[in-house]
Amino acid sequence: MSTSFHIRVSARGIVINEDKILLNEFGGGKYYNIPGGGVESGETVRQAVIREIYEESGLNVTVGDLIFVLEYEPNNCNFTYGKTPQISLVFRCFLNGDDKIKPPSVPDINPDNPEISSESKWVPISGLEDINYVPYIHDQLMEYIKTNSFSPLFIEEPLSKE
Repeated sequence: MSTSFHIRVSARGIVINEDKILLNEFGGGKYYNIPGGGVESGETVRQAVIREIYEESGLNVTVGDLIFVLEYEPNNCNFTYGKTPQISLVFRCFLNGDDKIKPPSVPDINPDNPEISSESKWVPISGLEDINYVPYIHDQLMEYIKTNSFSPLFIEEPLSKE
């Protein structure tokens, strides 16, 4: 007898403008993550990236190539990000129009601490090593930014700064 289970599919976007990257800041800098979220019924992953980035930052983007696939399996990660297994598809995205971030139309709120909500920000690439972003894909992200070329990469959490 087989057992089925739910895997959440999310779509995220790496948006770079000059020497800055778009990130969502949580709790006034407690941690950051790549903009994006769950794919909704009736939409493609690319449509989800566009919608999520717009909802979180007010920015319009064009979705480019898939650059990372990130797998989160709760049992292997001490349930760091909750109980639901997740596959995140991370795409390179490009700005359409200006780079002025607007307040989120649908703010992200940390379910474990509702007082922690997100705000999109342009973060200098030179300062990425000094902030706490989850998942910690610093090495892979910096390699992509430095070379601006890639082979799609499959990453399994947990990742750490060690």
